[in-house]
Order: sequence, then C-alpha cells, then structure tokens
Amino acid sequence: MRIKTTDKAWLEFVRWCRGHGLRALPAHPWTLAAYARWCEQRLKYPQIARHVIVIARAHLMACVPSPDRHPIVARTLSVMEERHRTPPLRAALFKIEPPGKRSMAKKRITKKQDTEPAKRQASRPPRLLRTAPRLASRRPDTP
Repeated sequence: MRIKTTDKAWLEFVRWCRGHGLRALPAHPWTLAAYARWCEQRLKYPQIARHVIVIARAHLMACVPSPDRHPIVARTLSVMEERHRTPPLRAALFKIEPPGKRSMAKKRITKKQDTEPAKRQASRPPRLLRTAPRLASRRPDTP
C-alpha cells in the first residue's frame, strides 16, 4: 500500500503538533500559522500552500471548522508568498571594476614622485579611511 503525499503532509502536521504539545484536530489558527513558518525553513511556498490545503481538507472531513480561512493564517501565507516572489536583496561583497580601469592604490603607486623631500612630505596622499571621527569645535576659530 502506497502512502499519498497528502497523507504524508497530514501525518507530518500531526507529528509536529504532538512534538510541540498542541492539538492537531481541531487546530487553532495560530498553530497552523506557526507550522507554516516552521515549514518555511525547508519547503518552498507552493509546497507549504499544499500542506495547508491538506490540513484544511482533514478538518473539513472531520466536520470541524478549518483554520486556514483565519486572518492570522491568511496574513502569514501572504507574507510567505511575497517573500517567495521577490528575490532577496543583497549588496555586492566586493566592487567589481572593469579590467581597463585602475584602482586608486595602483594610481598612487604609479604617480610621478617629486624629487624634493620637503615637498614630498607636504603632499602626503590622503587617508582613505579615518581612524578616529572628526571632532567638531565648539567655538569658531578667532584670528
């Protein structure tokens, strides 16, 4: 005898409820929303939606109110669906420069060096990162 996927989804929900000390039938809407959030770590949204439909069908077959129409569950599923539709926004870890451009460090190294030592000390290259924050003076400088 082969176990259907719908039966697997229902049995998984019952197992999850027992593990958390909750009732599977009739399930509270919060229980179904929490289960959907738990499933989000390992399943994609369409599979989670199928699990919710299977749980609702089991409630209807047992003649008890189905928790899937509750606003808590509907809101949880809509947020999950939105997250599934939009890709995560991540910043690039490194700036990728085209091969024709030189970086600032290379420009500083290849820059023509002055021959006078006093002039060389006066024209130090600017710091790229500050080690300490700028301090604001409280009084204006008086000449």
